Amino acid sequence: MPDTADEQPATLDETRAEALRLTGRNYATIRHLLVQQPRGSATRPSTLGTMVTARKHRALLLYLMLLTLWPVLKTRREPFEGALWARLLSTETGGMPWTPSDVSKAWGDLVRLDLVSRTREGRALRVSPRREDGKADWTQPGLAAKDRAETYFVLPGVFWTNNDFAKLSFPALAMLLIIAAETSATSEVRLTQDLTADWYGISASTMKTGIQDLDELGLVNRRPQQVKAKLSPTGATTHWWYSLTGAYSFPARTEARNLARTEGATRQRRLAAKKAAG
Repeated sequence: MPDTADEQPATLDETRAEALRLTGRNYATIRHLLVQQPRGSATRPSTLGTMVTARKHRALLLYLMLLTLWPVLKTRREPFEGALWARLLSTETGGMPWTPSDVSKAWGDLVRLDLVSRTREGRALRVSPRREDGKADWTQPGLAAKDRAETYFVLPGVFWTNNDFAKLSFPALAMLLIIAAETSATSEVRLTQDLTADWYGISASTMKTGIQDLDELGLVNRRPQQVKAKLSPTGATTHWWYSLTGAYSFPARTEARNLARTEGATRQRRLAAKKAAG
């Protein structure tokens, strides 16, 4: 006889994993503009500093999820409902619980920051991302060569599938994004609490707390470098260099991006061959 037993509903983790699978890649591409304005700008802090200062934690997470899923959402006939967004951002244990009301409020915050646009389609609401600095519609980053505003970094899929998004405090999330952006082309970056406000628009205490929280989760390495300082009481000072670990590390993110490019090129060749075959 056929098995007619009811199946258990998908877990929240399964929902997130399936959404990421549909994108065809295991990471998101995010412009440096989210973290910092390009060199030569009148001021360097950008969207991240504004959101941290305004305590828009939920709005930032929702925006990151939107960018992650945009490869599938941009061609999807039916937009995701608020309840589905709430599932994507909730976990069985830990983190912030999300309701459709929380999602709606976060969308409103993102609209006010010019980070998304919304259009009504019947009873559904279609949301599209705007550029990470809120000054233009969103396009795939990196397509305009030698444009500093088009440089980007990779946010690995484990941010979602390992529930890191729910484990990170807001300061830790801010520092994860800053270090990820600053190590998009190198393995480590030197940071100083004295300049975080000028560079990123966040306070020294936010940086300190964020680094401590990342360290407790094993997501950051800190390397001290002693350098000569003639006016120091000891004749030296310490510079601190930071790098991310595991899937967030520079080598791992580079490998993930290269693998996605290879797989994408393979899919394009197969599609072209299928069309040529009629």
